[in-house]
Amino acid sequence: MSSESSAQKNLPELPFDDRYFRSPHAAVAPLLAAGARAARVPELGTTIFFRHADVAALLQDGRFGAMNAHYYEQQGWSEGLYVDWVRRTLVFLDPPDHDRLRALLARAFTPRQVSRITPVTREIAETLAEAAAQRGEIDLYESFAQKLPLQVICSLLAIPSIDFDAVGEWTADLSLATATPTPAVRLQVDQAMKNFDDYARRLIAERRLRPGDDLLSALIAVEASGDRLSPDELVAMVVQLLYAGHETTRNLIGNGLFTLLDHPEQLAHLRQTPDQIPNAVEEMLRYEPPILFLTRVAREDLEWAGVPIAAGELVHVDLAAANRDPAARPDPLRFDVARADPHHLSFGWGMHFCMGASVARMEARVAFATLLERFASIEHAGERPAWAPATALRTLEDFPLRLVPAPNRPQPSRPAAGPS
Repeated sequence: MSSESSAQKNLPELPFDDRYFRSPHAAVAPLLAAGARAARVPELGTTIFFRHADVAALLQDGRFGAMNAHYYEQQGWSEGLYVDWVRRTLVFLDPPDHDRLRALLARAFTPRQVSRITPVTREIAETLAEAAAQRGEIDLYESFAQKLPLQVICSLLAIPSIDFDAVGEWTADLSLATATPTPAVRLQVDQAMKNFDDYARRLIAERRLRPGDDLLSALIAVEASGDRLSPDELVAMVVQLLYAGHETTRNLIGNGLFTLLDHPEQLAHLRQTPDQIPNAVEEMLRYEPPILFLTRVAREDLEWAGVPIAAGELVHVDLAAANRDPAARPDPLRFDVARADPHHLSFGWGMHFCMGASVARMEARVAFATLLERFASIEHAGERPAWAPATALRTLEDFPLRLVPAPNRPQPSRPAAGPS
């Protein structure tokens, strides 16, 4: 852990504790009100920035690199299958490896591959909604929000449906690594990564023998300037696609619906104007992003927002706070599905902007179009659910719902699911 300057020691504190993970907006609000631009995270001795302008600029500044495994190494977690995966995974890497892997993935993730996802997504959403209607009371995650993006990415990779549940369990365990994991959690995460690693290697071996018209076969075959993915890089990319390809979209759907239920007038408005679903999804991303913060590493000594940062030092950017920064937009605490410009940083910015953003948007648009069309009433079943602690992935602990199917439902219309 790097030594702290006097300027850092004088910063206000923002502990990475249950209060922050359960109520990030309430935790940061006093700091924003006091005019602060940054705070010290006492558990890690790091700095977190939460002003929209500072966060957006930092994410585009080449003097800050991807976190690689530094976030975990600073917590004393420097070895194991999960940390090894982080060290070879696209989103945690800087150029030149980042650029090479991103270019290879872009060549496989062609418009043809993406275009075939939308009808698959609609079909899956309709099937899940019908099953939910028959039950009447469900947990949104178990019955819809997790299954929809999980089944979509598994379909894209041509993963057998019999394996969907196992993949979902492993990704849920990996999400436990996103905050400040305990030694027991690290063991659990490493076991999930072993399961993922073993499964991905078997799947790749089978697909090499019997390639098909799917993304995994394309990744195996992809080549750019004579450079192929190494076996370990291919495994890491498959795991990343399965993990990142559904976990954050699950949270987007869950956070969005939870926010609509908290704002019934907005839910009613959206029912009356379903053509505004694309805009509503952007406002959901702004208001309750699927990821609370991102981590970067200073590549040289510098000063940011008045705070000196040493080369090699970790910094965090608070996406949730930046999205509600009053300096960035009027009335940021108001949730408004018709907001004229609901711009946000929830997919990151700059070089590491999320490659799956257009797919996540499409899945969320399909999800809300299906739910609002299929159900005349959606309400909490029991107590209002609580936000989960100890994870940087913004999610509820569970989400029990009571559903009333819409009478005489017409054939589903298909607006609002196109690419961004």
